[in-house]
Amino acid sequence: MDVIVSKRKIQYTASLRKVSQKATLVACLLGLAGCSTVEIFSPPEVEIKQNWRVDYESSAELANTAWWESFNDPVLNSLIETALQNNNDLMLAAARIDEVAGRYKSQRSNLYPQIGYGANAGGSQRSYEQPLSFPNLGERTNEDYSVGLNIGWELDLWGRLAQANDAARADLMAAEENRQAVIMSLVSAVAVEYIELLNLDKKLHIAVLTLEDRKESVDLFEKKFKGGQISELELAQVRSAYQQAASQIPVIELDVLLQENRLSLLLGKNPGPIERTANIESLTMLELPSGLPADLLVRRPDIRQAVQKLASANARVNIAETQYLPSISLTGLLGYASDNISNLFNGSAGLWEAALGAAGPIFTGGKIEGNEQQAEAVRQQLVFEYKNTVQRALKEVDDGLVTLEKLRVLQKIQARHVTVLEDYVEYAMSRHDAGYSRYMEVLDAQRNLYATQINLAATEKSIFTTLVNIYKAMGGGWVQLADEKYAKPLIQVEPAESSTAVDKS
Repeated sequence: MDVIVSKRKIQYTASLRKVSQKATLVACLLGLAGCSTVEIFSPPEVEIKQNWRVDYESSAELANTAWWESFNDPVLNSLIETALQNNNDLMLAAARIDEVAGRYKSQRSNLYPQIGYGANAGGSQRSYEQPLSFPNLGERTNEDYSVGLNIGWELDLWGRLAQANDAARADLMAAEENRQAVIMSLVSAVAVEYIELLNLDKKLHIAVLTLEDRKESVDLFEKKFKGGQISELELAQVRSAYQQAASQIPVIELDVLLQENRLSLLLGKNPGPIERTANIESLTMLELPSGLPADLLVRRPDIRQAVQKLASANARVNIAETQYLPSISLTGLLGYASDNISNLFNGSAGLWEAALGAAGPIFTGGKIEGNEQQAEAVRQQLVFEYKNTVQRALKEVDDGLVTLEKLRVLQKIQARHVTVLEDYVEYAMSRHDAGYSRYMEVLDAQRNLYATQINLAATEKSIFTTLVNIYKAMGGGWVQLADEKYAKPLIQVEPAESSTAVDKS
């Protein structure tokens, strides 16, 4: 009896020792996990001035409104709506989001236990013709049946899986910001190309009027030549001016057709004519949106995309730094096994297995160091890309503001120049009719007037397109508004719950 009691004490003591060892192991693992540090990501600082180079009057609300509707051109509104629904580049960006979303879902699943099932049915028969080392092995035929669940779970003690999840989610957010950037560029491009088309219409109208004036001059001078009032040289000069004016028409008409094709491509349509009921003079001039340089960091989707790409790279650096640490996994099996199918689900056929495993590197020949170096280099590249994106955005806004300021000055000068040249043409015609000058003086005045009218039209067009580009450069809520108002709905991304979420403080 004493011996039995002693054995029980020994067994009990050994069991306590095993439990204590397991508890110590778990405590050590949790302690190591607590020692692991994860870098909280925040975008690098970029030097930004407080104000723009040019002071201007602005409207605070316009950056968050559908500014293109302020042109008061229903055709333009319709074209932008069509582009947001059918443009292939935008559809491509949306498809890219679906791809990255699937990758994110797949990566996120690694945070949870993976449960599977298995079943097996088999049999075997031994040959009596083969010598057996152990003659009493039981039945000649054997059957084997089993069914059960298998469970595997990698414990994320070092945050490796969480970092991979953060990286995948940042990739998804970057893909969505890329789609927003496509929307920003698309709306602006449609407006710019449409304004250019209206400008070509005006240019064609000026060329046609000039040609009609030249035709009247040819008819008049042919009559004068027949009456002996002018020389053949003057008639040739008038006819030459007419042909020169006529040669401009097909060139401008070609430009119109090509411009319609460019606009059709943005609309996601085959090449064809573009409806338009307005002319460039009927467009309402936009007011400038408000905004400080620092506002671009949150208003421009391309800058937000650069931030998300950098957040993803930062998470991958953290992943690379944990490759020195072991992977800890729990595996288990729960099921039934029997050599008789009728007894498969009896209680006596039940079985289970559970194991805690760890595996880590000892020698990799520099592989881990190389992965770490690569991840850090990618992060540094994206730091420079982010800074370049911010500085390019600042440049685009500043370019737009200074360009608009000078274009408005130029427009006033050219408008006065047109008025002066119109008077000059009338004066030259009067001098010619009175016999004080040759017709070449009239032709020179008309050519100068035509060229200045074309230049004035181009400047007026540039003012409109510069305003559009300023709205594009400043970004703002209008991008999201266009997305919600016209573009096809996409997936929703749940809020971040991760250690590498962007620090917005």
